[in-house]
Amino acid sequence: MALAGLGSGALHALSGPDHLLSLAPLSVGRRQGAWRVGLLWGLGHGLGTLAASAVLLLVLSTVHLQGVEVWAERVAALALIGMGAWGLRRRAFSGPPEAANRGVVAVGLVHGLTGAAALLLILPVAVSSSLADQALYLGGFSIGSTVAMAGLTAGIASFSQSRRFSPALGARVPKLASSLSIALGGAWMVGSL
Repeated sequence: MALAGLGSGALHALSGPDHLLSLAPLSVGRRQGAWRVGLLWGLGHGLGTLAASAVLLLVLSTVHLQGVEVWAERVAALALIGMGAWGLRRRAFSGPPEAANRGVVAVGLVHGLTGAAALLLILPVAVSSSLADQALYLGGFSIGSTVAMAGLTAGIASFSQSRRFSPALGARVPKLASSLSIALGGAWMVGSL
């Protein structure tokens, strides 16, 4: 079960355009520590997914999931818009690294709490009769998504430092990714109305 969770978590982390758009502005052009950004975001995401999963497991039989999904998508859309705005402003303002780290964890937490896709991936284990299987899968899911996020941000940063990646493009990608994050968040918000 833990291996299935690891694989599902990694696949979820790497296949979500919202994840890529949230992390690209924070990774492109970074000379050091890009993996740490992904790790912090992934930790927040994992904690959020675990919290949402706990609630789902506790009230699965009494909650109308379609209504929850709509509101979760709206909150995720707002998180994408917020992350995009933060990415656009990040180049203009620099604050203490601790505040930035808390912000990255917080955005990952919101994504994990509200991500309907992650909750759909944990539904098979939610109906499992074994609490141990549930814990192994969810733990594996959180670890897999966190490690994949760290790898994704390290890969983005490494690629952006290569000679094939022009500095002019490196300056534009964070703004483009932030703008796309805002656009995707806006589209999700409109789609959930």
